[in-house]
Amino acid sequence: MTRSAFHHGFRTGLKALLVALMALLLTVMVAQVIMRYGLNSSLLWSEELCRYLLIWTSFLAMIFAYERGEIAALSILANALPRVPALMLAILGCILSAALCVALAWYGYIYADLAGSQPIPALSFILEDLFGADAPQAPRVFWVYFALPLGMTLLALRIIADIALYVRAWMNGHSLHDPAGDHGGQTL
Repeated sequence: MTRSAFHHGFRTGLKALLVALMALLLTVMVAQVIMRYGLNSSLLWSEELCRYLLIWTSFLAMIFAYERGEIAALSILANALPRVPALMLAILGCILSAALCVALAWYGYIYADLAGSQPIPALSFILEDLFGADAPQAPRVFWVYFALPLGMTLLALRIIADIALYVRAWMNGHSLHDPAGDHGGQTL
């Protein structure tokens, strides 16, 4: 499997997961509005579940925001430099960004492990209502906090792929604006 085929499959799978998360988020929010204002009864767990779904969606969708250039960047200097210094600056920026992502992933995992030992409260209520005293243990809050290290790790891997693209562009004589040399943008 080539890198571009892997990247396409990964992007397709991640898009499908994000669509499913957003659909579930919307469904739960609509159900909560109907229950609260239509039936005058509230779902105890809906706000908490929506918050957790939004956290996961945000951290997983960062990769697409990065690819579309929607994450804040200072590109004035890189655009004003000649080809080689611009690529060197882009590589340095990507190395620093990847290092930051790795540090956030590392400390995010440590935090999730330290602070995520208790069960998810809303899920505990649901399981106790459904199963009574024999309710299974609810998942730990760790899985909510784990969105940060996973999202940062995936973003770091995507940035590392850009580093490889920029190094290849430098070696092949291409510019920062056309690192793949196809005059149509990046191939990643």
